[in-house]
Amino acid sequence: MAAPTPADAVPLVVGAAAARARPARLVLSTDRLGPAQVRALGLDAPGGLMRLLAGRGDALSWVRHGLGLVGWGRLLEIEARGTARVEELRAAWREVVYASWWRDPLVRPGTGPVALGTITFSARSAQRSVLLVPKVLIGLDDEGAWVTTAALSGQEPASPDEVVAEVLARQERSGPARPGPAPAGRTGGVPSGHGAGAPATGAAVTAASRTEPEYLEGLRAVQERMRAGEADKVVIARDVLATPARHLPTGDILARLAHDYPSCWTFSVDGMVGASPELLVRLRQRRLESRVLAGTARRRPGTGHQRQEEAARLAAWLKADSKNNREHALARASAIEALEPLCSVVEAPERFVLTLPNVLHLASDICGVVAGDTGALSLVGALHPTAAVGGTPTPAAVALIDELEGMDRGRYAGPVGWVDWHGEGEWCIALRSAELSGQGAGPGAPARVFGGGGIMPDSDPADELAETRAKMRPVLCALGLG
Repeated sequence: MAAPTPADAVPLVVGAAAARARPARLVLSTDRLGPAQVRALGLDAPGGLMRLLAGRGDALSWVRHGLGLVGWGRLLEIEARGTARVEELRAAWREVVYASWWRDPLVRPGTGPVALGTITFSARSAQRSVLLVPKVLIGLDDEGAWVTTAALSGQEPASPDEVVAEVLARQERSGPARPGPAPAGRTGGVPSGHGAGAPATGAAVTAASRTEPEYLEGLRAVQERMRAGEADKVVIARDVLATPARHLPTGDILARLAHDYPSCWTFSVDGMVGASPELLVRLRQRRLESRVLAGTARRRPGTGHQRQEEAARLAAWLKADSKNNREHALARASAIEALEPLCSVVEAPERFVLTLPNVLHLASDICGVVAGDTGALSLVGALHPTAAVGGTPTPAAVALIDELEGMDRGRYAGPVGWVDWHGEGEWCIALRSAELSGQGAGPGAPARVFGGGGIMPDSDPADELAETRAKMRPVLCALGLG
């Protein structure tokens, strides 16, 4: 077979309407990776998937607890904008699947044709929503590892042996990968002006769309409108520009996020990277799962028994706090209301407290059985935006965000995930995230880092500002700026 196409080769980029009318014809092959290949790639060791991305600027990722999908080399990009962007992507992907040929002896989640996607929060965003088909996609689950390679019709996808050889040659050139925490000196806080800790020499964190005083002024304006009856809850976010002292390839940033936040979904699609704790929807064999997070308590840096005592104290406070419980109840009800018309069964057990290294959240897990042949992207379109990232009532809250937040969120707080050839997949909300410039972040290519929170009429603006700092901490620390 032909050698793997270089990762920097120009991909085929098409609008969703054109992709639907004249779908690209792809040729894909999924193969199980044997024991020798698994050992050669290091997939039998903790963090094996992330080691494959070391030094890569074009890294694609969907990993949790060390399992999931990683890839590189863009073959096809389907893009859409506007109100119908999710449905247009869904319809275009279906036509591409119908037009393509593939071999998949495994037939399990993540094998065969798979597209990774990132979708804008707002229909009015200037940025694009996109589905990407990589040239190489390596998966790992409890049953083993596999590789899917893809090419345009008339070309040959790379063989597993060729992929393994390319990875090993790359690792030999660049030296051993060391995925793990950011360099020593990290305090667990965020840079000066944003909390405890200080960035490395030459690094910087600066205001992006708004300064902190402007953000606080915006919060007070939102609260005035809420007290006038325009909305019950509005999620307001802000952004900063984070410039590391040295260039960090996307794959290295992802390795740090996966190491520090293993229970989150470490994602990378089209320049959006992050470690999200919030599952928007998982669909497998008509069964769906969704996790709603709303209501937050910040954690302080610490270790050992003192850290455990702090988590227990914060959990008790969070479960009793009226503001956080109202915020969570609104988000939970919004998700259930969106899912019920599409499902024959919807169940939502009692909310619980989710503990993460930087924050605690009130969380609700929702499960159900979809009616008919409803696919993952249809569920994404029905759920987004949730009250957890938009507000309640959603149309009024989103209108206030557009008017008063002062920035284009792009894909922040939008859906991010993957969809396979029969419409199943996993999608999160792009939280604890950043938008990278080019092939990573560094002195000439800062990352745009986001954080937000649910605002209630009685919220304390200063406390909400501190919450955004805590939510920015994962990405800032991964950039070596914490």
